[in-house]
Amino acid sequence: MAKPSSEQLVDAKIPGLRRSLGLFAVISLGLNGVIGQGIFLVPGKAAARMGPSALVALGLGGLLCFCLALCFAEVGSQFKGTGGAYLYARETFGEFVGFEVGWMTCCVAVIAWATLSNGFTLVLSEFLPAVASGWPQKLTIATLVTGLCAINLRGAKSGAAVVKFFTVAKLVPIVIFVLMGAFFMEGSNFQPFAPHGMEPLAETTMILLYAFVGFETMVVPAGEMNNPQRSVPLALFAVLTICTVVYIGVFAVAIGTLPGLAGNKNPIAEASANFMGPAGGTLIAAGIVLSVFGTNSGAALVSPRRFFALGERGDLPALFARVNPDTGAPVPAIAITWLGTLALALSGSFEQLLVLGVVARFAQYIPTTIAVLVLRRRRPAHLTEAGYRIPFGPVIPAVTLGLCAWLLWHTDPKKLAYGGCALLLGIPLYFIARARRPKAESRSTNKA
Repeated sequence: MAKPSSEQLVDAKIPGLRRSLGLFAVISLGLNGVIGQGIFLVPGKAAARMGPSALVALGLGGLLCFCLALCFAEVGSQFKGTGGAYLYARETFGEFVGFEVGWMTCCVAVIAWATLSNGFTLVLSEFLPAVASGWPQKLTIATLVTGLCAINLRGAKSGAAVVKFFTVAKLVPIVIFVLMGAFFMEGSNFQPFAPHGMEPLAETTMILLYAFVGFETMVVPAGEMNNPQRSVPLALFAVLTICTVVYIGVFAVAIGTLPGLAGNKNPIAEASANFMGPAGGTLIAAGIVLSVFGTNSGAALVSPRRFFALGERGDLPALFARVNPDTGAPVPAIAITWLGTLALALSGSFEQLLVLGVVARFAQYIPTTIAVLVLRRRRPAHLTEAGYRIPFGPVIPAVTLGLCAWLLWHTDPKKLAYGGCALLLGIPLYFIARARRPKAESRSTNKA
């Protein structure tokens, strides 16, 4: 008799999450995960390095993410479970590699939400200056994180409703900025096009990649999607297409309407004030607040599912895989996410850990891309036939891996070292979980 897969064992032992997320909810999760504070803050930093030619770096970042999305779409269309890149790596390369990928995604999820919650108080301070520091800031962070966790305790459908609302709300001011700003652009602002040459291309691409990352979060709650084999590919393509068009429009308008773009800390709001007046600056500032809040709501929904996925497969204590039978919410996973996020956000010491974000993202991207090639050769019997297949054979996965390697080669070695340390910290946790797993499985077998 064939040995059952980890997914089959999970399905037999642990109540599943409820499938309540439709295609629009999944697209909303993706847009919220991608369109956050990045596009509002990074144009000034990118322009300082490359001037208007930073548009090339933006296009390159979009190309890389599109290639990655194709890889995620092919692999993701074969899975129904929750976990995203962690699940793909575990089924393709085995438990150890899967655990390391899952461990890094859990770390970056908590750190990213802590950063976003802190960032929310900074953008909100444009309207309420008191929340920028001191106890009002801590109270605002605690209220935000606790409130969003409370909403998600009612189930994924409630959390997704908040996400969908703020997805629409955040896009409105961005569209207004692009459509109105297009009439005020000055061609002279695009000259010289490359004042510093193209040498900073890799560094600038890595900076602008921050504006795109997050698309991979929409594949994490696949266990709660109505039809993940269809929803995952369609949502990935829709999100990356919308984001690429929006980003190029926002960046081009910022260059064409703001001569002092290079180094500007809040360039989109200042550019809008230039051609729309003070009311325009206020509108965009409000849009940024909505955008960051929406991204926080997406993080509140997706982040606990990372802990749930590891607990579901025995890589973390089974406690994290428990769900409320009435709401279907993974309560212990939400609780540990709430605790970790608050601890980092309120301490303020998490900022240095942000360097882990780059390496942690690539720890998801690279294994998933390789998984495309591996699963084409040997697909486990319990996986479904690929609902989507990337055209041109191995060309796109190979190009994706080449771009990833090129960017990592030009990354600060210190950042890579921090990421390596995080991977090393996960090794003892893996062996602890592995030592506990046989006992749990034997007890389950005896009961059966």
